[in-house]
Amino acid sequence: MLARTGNEYGGRRITGADGTWMKHASIGLLALALTACSSTRAPSVTPQLPVHPVDPETWQAVDRQIATASMRARHAAEAYARVAMEEWLGLVRQQTEDVFIPWYLNYWTQQWIGARVAWHELQHSEGEVSAEERLVTYLQEQFYEQVLAPVSSFTNPRTVMGETLADYLRQLEDGIDWLPFEYQIPLAAFDQHLDAIPAIVLQPKALPSSSLREVLQADDLESLPAFATLLAQVEAVNDSAGQAPSSDRLRSLAGRAVAKLTDSMPLRGGAVAASTLVGGPLGAVISVAAASWGVVEHDRDRPAMERQLRISLDVAFVVVWQELVEDDQAGVLAPVHHLSTQIERAVAAPVPEISEPAVLF
Repeated sequence: MLARTGNEYGGRRITGADGTWMKHASIGLLALALTACSSTRAPSVTPQLPVHPVDPETWQAVDRQIATASMRARHAAEAYARVAMEEWLGLVRQQTEDVFIPWYLNYWTQQWIGARVAWHELQHSEGEVSAEERLVTYLQEQFYEQVLAPVSSFTNPRTVMGETLADYLRQLEDGIDWLPFEYQIPLAAFDQHLDAIPAIVLQPKALPSSSLREVLQADDLESLPAFATLLAQVEAVNDSAGQAPSSDRLRSLAGRAVAKLTDSMPLRGGAVAASTLVGGPLGAVISVAAASWGVVEHDRDRPAMERQLRISLDVAFVVVWQELVEDDQAGVLAPVHHLSTQIERAVAAPVPEISEPAVLF
């Protein structure tokens, strides 16, 4: 047989130019394959973004804007709180006028209260709760049930506190959101700056704290340990001011109101009830003769008693208003005043430089 000098493909003999093309094509494909493999194994290189440092003068201008935004938000929150608390106090006054005063000045209510006071006075032993303290507790419960509880279905100081703080934070955020764009500050650098501004700082120092960034970005403020602790401290101040500390803010409020009220509130029927107590520990019975005589006297003295009662209630309401609105430590504005004080005090001082320069947006 003759020796074949070329390649055969499918019975066809490939020689000359065809063979040369195939040889070059094979080499080209092999080179492309090797190039592709080597390119997939090469590590990707990310171009370095330019550093954008922020000069101290810019941060000082930003801090002035933050302080201004906080003060404006605080003034707006204070105005909102006053309007809301005036509405609440108006409802309390109306409910007191419509329900509590008629109940208290009712002849049989006076006799019942007098009988209870007289009975506890007669049975009182050293070391036990006094008759006056029992009266305060009883009237506290009545004032809560007849006045504060119904009004709280519409609004109450705790609700006003939460709404006021939310209003402050919303306006504060609106007042500083535009700053990084106005001053051409990278968002990462601006967030780091806000993180260096304290918003909640509690004593002792071991307690948790929160920065301005954390407060503004929190979906639920009460999930922040520092804020929950702040509220607990405000509630503790309120409870300690009452005659009977309670975890219920409204009951504590009732205790403070009644404590001021009972100093001068009219109370009739005690002497009559004391003179007609029978039955020993089983209770008190008021005789028909004493009751008839007492009704006439009660009707005659009721207008003067009503005037005195309203004067006493007005004094109590003034005290309650001062505690709930004017007191920065325990009132409805306590969280707002705490946050605004910390923020405005921090931005008034030199702000530490950012440790690591941030990249552009």
